[in-house]
Amino acid sequence: MDVVVSQAAEEYILGHGGTIFVRSHPHRCCTGELTLLDSTTACPEDSADFASFDTDAIGVRFLGGDSGLPHHLVINLRGLVRRHLVAYWDGCAFKL
Repeated sequence: MDVVVSQAAEEYILGHGGTIFVRSHPHRCCTGELTLLDSTTACPEDSADFASFDTDAIGVRFLGGDSGLPHHLVINLRGLVRRHLVAYWDGCAFKL
């Protein structure tokens, strides 16, 4: 899995512990199942279950479950007032 992190996201992650945890989880909706990604710099209780995909500057942990792994995990920083990290599965906000 290739990890692509924007410079703004990298700076944010470094300022908040240096590691991002990204978890995929399935959701059901009217069109079927889709997989969403949650990202946080707070260490979850099950952090030992996450696989490591570190970059040169930051730690990246990913838990894909039954969804597997994306080819590219893209991490950006969003929001002007409430800054937050978002992760994209192969450039998309969700995976079908």
